[in-house]
Amino acid sequence: MPTLGYATITGRTPVPPKGGDVMLQRIRLLVIILTLMALVVPLTAYAAVVGRFSLVTGQVDLLKQGKIPAIPAKVQDGVEPGDIIRTKAKAKTQLTMVDDSVITLAPESRLAIADYEYNPAPESRRAVVRLFRGLVHTVVNRIIKTEEPDFIMETHTAVVGVRGTNFFALVGPNFSAAYLISGGLRVQSNLSTIPAVLRLQSMQFTQIPLGKQPFLAQTLTPEMGGMLGRLMDTGLTSAGFGFGLPTPGTGSQFQSPFTLPGSPDQKILQHTIPPVLQPQHQQMPVHTAPSQGYVP
Repeated sequence: MPTLGYATITGRTPVPPKGGDVMLQRIRLLVIILTLMALVVPLTAYAAVVGRFSLVTGQVDLLKQGKIPAIPAKVQDGVEPGDIIRTKAKAKTQLTMVDDSVITLAPESRLAIADYEYNPAPESRRAVVRLFRGLVHTVVNRIIKTEEPDFIMETHTAVVGVRGTNFFALVGPNFSAAYLISGGLRVQSNLSTIPAVLRLQSMQFTQIPLGKQPFLAQTLTPEMGGMLGRLMDTGLTSAGFGFGLPTPGTGSQFQSPFTLPGSPDQKILQHTIPPVLQPQHQQMPVHTAPSQGYVP
């Protein structure tokens, strides 16, 4: 039996679609596809995992995109730009990032992954993390040749540029501190009105007070390094590692926020040796005095 077509049923001769109608249909189809892509892409664009939890001890919270409610972190959970990690008392966690950098948070610490991009070929990186509270140990294993540091740590008082480095960063009420085990750090105030830059070498440390330039580079002793390692397990407050407050009768004189074993008297240094730092975008002569510890 022959198949009845449109012309047989209606008695009309079918009219093929005009070129303009075909084009209109294609445009409508393209609009539908683009609309669907616009709905899907934002969901995947921000799902770029840039690191994973490689260690979780105790209560560790993950705030996705910095928003509550926090979810308990587990080993192998991924972190993305915009996420915040916080450790509770007696808790500790470690992140292994896509560029093989390792970030370890001591108890009662809080860190944000502000931005993190890594391309293996050609090798490039842009990493920005923000330390709000506590103590963090960071090991940046890959050294990428760039004019400006491509791994940045920000605090409420400082901006630290990292060059293939193993270092500790600590945040106090009105200061930050950087302790460099190996590699290189470029340290400066987070205020653009204070452009002075201090470059730390291996086994040196500095403090950056709120609204001031960094202190002189000082020698990081093995005793201090050992204490920092222990604090990574105990945390600052649990270890009784208090932040000193001005004592009665000192007036407005500076008092060291804290003292680690073997550290020089910061009060004496601050008042007797004016820091000689390198202003940004300006060449300065090399300071060769070993007690200064500066590399322009």
